[in-house]
Amino acid sequence: MNKGLHHVGVVYKDFSAVVEKLKILLGMPEIFNMESTTEVNTFIEELTKPLRIKIGFARFGDTMVELFQPLDKNSSYAEFLKKNPEGGIHHIGFMVDNIEEEAKKWDSMGFNRIYTGALPTNSFIYYDTRDTFGYISEILDNVPPKTQ
Repeated sequence: MNKGLHHVGVVYKDFSAVVEKLKILLGMPEIFNMESTTEVNTFIEELTKPLRIKIGFARFGDTMVELFQPLDKNSSYAEFLKKNPEGGIHHIGFMVDNIEEEAKKWDSMGFNRIYTGALPTNSFIYYDTRDTFGYISEILDNVPPKTQ
């Protein structure tokens, strides 16, 4: 079951330029940020594996804003900046109860996977929904991945 909007993912060439404005205008608290090298399964040959990104997280009411800054040229984030040099909304994240069941629905609708991956706290799948919705869609759960 889809539990609703979880976050909006926004990409910038250098997101430090907008952090203070977001905090002032939207009343966001401190924005936690870090550089990350994340292992993903990519379905697009040209994309880097692992992903190298700077990422920031901020809560805005019940929704989170994720800020992304690509650290190399071979990711969907870098591809986005080529088409949108000033940055902007890259993806919308939807929280789901059961990622495997939800993925079956998305797959059956003909949406292609871009990335799948797991963090210590959850699993995620990015779908290419740009032709239909105008942005990439991410489904994610709140279940730590099973350890082998």
